[in-house]
Amino acid sequence: MEPWKLKLGLLVLILVALIALVFWWRSRKERQDALDHAAELAKFAAGLGGTLTVASAWSADLRRPFAEEYGDVIGWLHRASESRFDHAVDFERYGWQVRVTEASIELNSASTQDKVVTHVEHRIEVATAGLVPLKLAINSLGGGRGAPRWVAEAPQSLASSSQPQWHELRLPAGLDQLYLAATADPHRAAAMITPAVVQRLQGESQAGNLRTLTVEAGIAYTVETGPIVPTSVMQTVDAIIGVLDRIPGAQPRSSAPTA
Repeated sequence: MEPWKLKLGLLVLILVALIALVFWWRSRKERQDALDHAAELAKFAAGLGGTLTVASAWSADLRRPFAEEYGDVIGWLHRASESRFDHAVDFERYGWQVRVTEASIELNSASTQDKVVTHVEHRIEVATAGLVPLKLAINSLGGGRGAPRWVAEAPQSLASSSQPQWHELRLPAGLDQLYLAATADPHRAAAMITPAVVQRLQGESQAGNLRTLTVEAGIAYTVETGPIVPTSVMQTVDAIIGVLDRIPGAQPRSSAPTA
């Protein structure tokens, strides 16, 4: 074999080995990061007297994870995998049953060197009873454009009924500039928004703890981008419970919803 061919072959082998090493190192790091994150979540659950499992959100049949990636051809082309729930933290907080789930999906990327990018979101749910379907969204959601559209879409438990009714809810002064709302029953929902609820929501809006809230089928929940971060998650859990505690007729369910 000619010397230049031998040198070229060796160079190709070295490049292949380096590329393989990079992929191996990245895969190893991702596995270790996943293990470290699971350990952090297990510690978080144990600190609350709860448990860490692999389970779906209680509201999974009402809103699938990464719901915005489904429903049209563009979303189908964008997905490199189906969405899935990876972790569930269950615990009790001030007498309320809480589930925090983390979900992930792989999406094809056109803006980075990686062909596929993993996206993560988490959902915070509190089991309640006796409330009319309701959606709240902070008015700045999506730069002011996304909130009206999101609020105008009836929750799945209502949309799938034979005669769904979904109406804009006029919020009290002082809250109407902060949040948008819609409900299945404006009269009953208006009775839920007491002065104490208004005051609590004003505080949560300023703190940025509660961007959206859906109440349906005995569950009050919100969905946020990114993985579970214990500190910020607990701020949102306490925000939801703080609102529920001030709503007439809201009370903890005797048992958590079945996943």
